[in-house]
Amino acid sequence: MRKGPCDSSLKPHIRQAVKDDLDALLSLETICFKEETFHKGQLKYLLLKAKSIVLVAEIEGNIIGSMIILLRKNILNARIYSLNVHPEYRRMGIASSLMDFASEIIEKNGYDNITLETGINNSAAQNLYISKGFHVDKKLSNYYTNGDDALHYIRKL
Repeated sequence: MRKGPCDSSLKPHIRQAVKDDLDALLSLETICFKEETFHKGQLKYLLLKAKSIVLVAEIEGNIIGSMIILLRKNILNARIYSLNVHPEYRRMGIASSLMDFASEIIEKNGYDNITLETGINNSAAQNLYISKGFHVDKKLSNYYTNGDDALHYIRKL
């Protein structure tokens, strides 16, 4: 029997993204976000030139999730810059798997903390981050271009 998006036994393969993933990453970005999306040039820079780690979650060769982690020189905070999961695969543990995989990589690279931001009204993301040991550090007023506020989270490793 072929596994579908509603089958909770699906286990994604998580790996570091490569140049050939660029178009799939761009497609996922536009599916997941209506505003604040990366354009192709930004994604290409983050994937190939920035001091960053780009992860993808795949099922049957299809990229259904991604995470961009920014690494800063001389600062021991890694920042989760973006986390996407295709709407048909949400609430199936994909984001949690990406978070766990990322945490291991970040810790192995010697970082002390992980930070991220999420919309103040995004309770699903907030619940995920709290379940992973993050706590709210501060509120960021007018953080998004539409004027919405965000919450800044931090997790010590």
